[in-house]
Amino acid sequence: MSRKKRESYISYDQETFLNTKTGPYQRLDNTAWYLKKKNTNDGEVGYFLNLHTKFQQMPNACFAATAERTPELNVPAIKTQIKQFMEVHSESN
Repeated sequence: MSRKKRESYISYDQETFLNTKTGPYQRLDNTAWYLKKKNTNDGEVGYFLNLHTKFQQMPNACFAATAERTPELNVPAIKTQIKQFMEVHSESN
């Protein structure tokens, strides 16, 4: 029986997260959620939650579930923001 590969999620302090040298970021609508393209080999884009003292990466499924269950979120606007962020920051860096 093989073990499931454990995903590791990064957290940044506020200063590091908001420094574009660690990767571009964008706040989603007017929420505590942010997108950030990590300056790593794979250049992966992750969803981060602003926890006031740090920014914690959350699983994509966690973001999707939160968006689905939070009526005050403007999901169409957020989807547009995500799409534009991905277009601007995919393969361009």
